[in-house]
Amino acid sequence: MKKEKSILYAGIDVGSTTTKAVVIEADTRKIRYSDYRRHHADQVKSVEDILWKLNGKFPGYEIYLSLTGSGAKLLADAMGVPYIQEVVANSIALCDRYERVGTAVELGGQDAKIISGK
Repeated sequence: MKKEKSILYAGIDVGSTTTKAVVIEADTRKIRYSDYRRHHADQVKSVEDILWKLNGKFPGYEIYLSLTGSGAKLLADAMGVPYIQEVVANSIALCDRYERVGTAVELGGQDAKIISGK
């Protein structure tokens, strides 16, 4: 009997100064890996480095990847992977994690965002 591949979700946020990544288990939402690094204006290289790291760390896993952040739209299009605008990505994560979210404030490298609801 063939064993099904374990599924992971990976998100990479390519910002103005840093690249962040997180990998979670699809069924439990347990964090399996995270990374935070300055990209020194080489956003493509930073994403490439993370993808190589994930390839080595999770052999045999099926990984669903999405990109977000100010430096990710063109890269996501070139890679053929989903791009999620970062305020939308933050809203989805907050609503998934917390039953009631009133207001969230996020300070980024070159901007600030406020999410208000409920």
